[in-house]
Amino acid sequence: MKEKKSPSPPSLPPDAQREILNRLSAETRISSQEIASILEVLAASGGEYVIVDCCNDSQKLKAIRHRIQAQMNGLDVSAGKVRKRVRFLERFASWVRKETSDGAA
Repeated sequence: MKEKKSPSPPSLPPDAQREILNRLSAETRISSQEIASILEVLAASGGEYVIVDCCNDSQKLKAIRHRIQAQMNGLDVSAGKVRKRVRFLERFASWVRKETSDGAA
């Protein structure tokens, strides 16, 4: 029985790869090797690359904006859950310290 091969990740044209590497390395403090690794992970996960400055399709840009906004909203909800859990743990730790100090006295 033959094994199914997974589809190869999408690849960027060399010019687009160079453009991304140049812009990211100029605007961040990470190396071009780290940027290349990030792009490789995106490609392997089926991520889509869009160089926003070069995109002239308003529908595609609106869809990108919508996706980003939805992700931001999801992150806000997750951050709220984490914030509540941290508050709970801080109160619990305070209560435990109080109980142990009252019991030791």
